[in-house]
This record gives sequence, structure tokens and C-alpha cells, in this order.
Amino acid sequence: MPEVSKTEVGRRLFQVHKGKGVETAIKKIRQGIGDDWNMLTRDDTVVLERMLGECWVYLDRTIWEKISFSGLSYQDIRQIITIGNRSAWKDSTDRKSIEDVTEILKKTF
Repeated sequence: MPEVSKTEVGRRLFQVHKGKGVETAIKKIRQGIGDDWNMLTRDDTVVLERMLGECWVYLDRTIWEKISFSGLSYQDIRQIITIGNRSAWKDSTDRKSIEDVTEILKKTF
């Protein structure tokens, strides 16, 4: 079995933590918006997950933990998806898009 560097282990661990953070947020959002969740397409949820992941990286953990994901409205989610769709054609999500989504998330605390 090949050696794995400490850097690679760190990267993988970071991705696992990010994935768990996003997964937990999605569960809370789903509960919060109830049946409206069914109006989202698979593409919508992929964009939502991507944007939440970008925000997870950008935000301090103490702020991330304060966000009430279940308090987001369906309109908030649509707005996040719209922002994500606008940045989708770029190689990486631009800082302005992440900041815009962060502002939507922060209004829940």
C-alpha cells in the first residue's frame, strides 16, 4: 500500500468535515422548508450543496455553528441557488457570490 503524506491526509480529513457540515445543513434546511423541498430539482440541490460547501470553507466554525439552517425560507434557498447558478460558469466560485450567500445565512442568527 502506498504511503500517504500528512498533507494528503489533512486534505481528505478537511473534505470529510466539510461534507458532514454540508450534509447536516441540508438536513436542517429540508426540515425547515418542509414540502417546499420537493420543488427543488436535483440540479438545484447540487448547486445548493456547492454553495454551502464554499461558505463552510469561507466562514469561521463559530459562525457556521450559529447559523439556523432550519430558519431559512424557501425564498432564501432559491436566492442561494440563483447566486450559485450565476457563478457556475467560472472555474471557482467568486468571493462576491460566497459573501452574498453568507449574508443570507447570517440573517438566521
